[in-house]
Amino acid sequence: MKTRHVLQWACAFLLLTVGAAKAQFRVVGYLPSWRGEVDKAQLAQLTHVNYAFLQPTPTGGLRAIPNPAKLRRLVTAAHAAKVRVLVSVGGWHDGDHSAFDAIGANAGYTSAFAANLVRFANEYQLDGIDMDWEHPDSLTAPGYAALMQQLATQLHGQGKLLTAAVAGGTWAGPGILPSVFDNVDFLNIMAYDSPAPAHSTYAGAVETLAYWKARGLPTNKTVLGVPFYGQPSGEAFAALLARGADPRADLINEVGYNGLPTMESKANLAFDQASGIMIWELSQDATGANSLLSVISRVVKQRTKVPASAR
Repeated sequence: MKTRHVLQWACAFLLLTVGAAKAQFRVVGYLPSWRGEVDKAQLAQLTHVNYAFLQPTPTGGLRAIPNPAKLRRLVTAAHAAKVRVLVSVGGWHDGDHSAFDAIGANAGYTSAFAANLVRFANEYQLDGIDMDWEHPDSLTAPGYAALMQQLATQLHGQGKLLTAAVAGGTWAGPGILPSVFDNVDFLNIMAYDSPAPAHSTYAGAVETLAYWKARGLPTNKTVLGVPFYGQPSGEAFAALLARGADPRADLINEVGYNGLPTMESKANLAFDQASGIMIWELSQDATGANSLLSVISRVVKQRTKVPASAR
C-alpha cells in the first residue's frame, strides 16, 4: 500500500515537473506593424508575441503607435489563446538611437519615459514591455540600466513583464550592465546579422549563448533569437523558397538563411541551454511542411513529452 502511494506521488511529481518545464519554455515571435498578421495556428505555437515598434521622443514621450487597430486585434486574439502580448520599443530604426541616448542622459526624461510606457501598456491591455534599444554602449549603459530599473519596478508591481532585445555579438556586452539581468524577466538575444552569408549559423548560436552565460545571464532568463530571413538580402524565408532555395539547406546564391535542419538544431540548443527561442519575424515564415515555426513547435512537443514510464 505504501509502495503504491509512493509510486503515485512520484508519477504525479514527474508530471508536474514536466508540465512546469513546458510552461517555462518560451516561444517568442515578433510581429511588425507594417506587414503580416498572426493567425490561430501560429498563436497555438507561441507563448509571447512582441508588436514592433513603438518609438520614443527625445524627451521621454511616445510617438503614435503604427496601425493601432492591428495591435488591438492582436491582443484580443492572443489573449483568447492564452498568449502574452508585449510592445517592442525602438528597433533598429536605421541605426538612429539618439532619442534613447537623450532619454538615458536625463533623469527626468527617463522617469517620464518609464511612466509613459506603463500607461501605454495599460491602455492597450498589454502584458509587458520589450525594450529594443539598439544599442546602448559603454557610455550610455548607466542610463539604460536606470531606465530598466524604473520600468521593472513599475511593471512588476502590476504583474507585467519587462524583457529586452540585445545583440548576440560580444561587442554589445559593455552596453548591458549586470543590474539589467536582475531587472528583466528575460533577454531576447539576437543571434543573427553577423557578416553575411554566415549571418546566423548554429556555431554562432552556441558562441552567443556561451558569451551571455559567461556574463552572468541566468539560463532561465536567456532566450535564443533566430531569423526567419536571409542575409545579405534580407529576404523572408518564404520568399527565398519561392525563388528556389532548398528548405533543408542554409545558402542560395550567397544569401545565408536557416533551413529546417538548422532551425531544429537551434530549437534543441535553446531547450538545452536557454529558456526559450525568439523569432524575427513571424510573417516571414513559409507554410505547410516548410514552416520554421512548426519545426520549433515539434521540438518543443518532443522535448516536453511525458516519458512512457510516467504514464
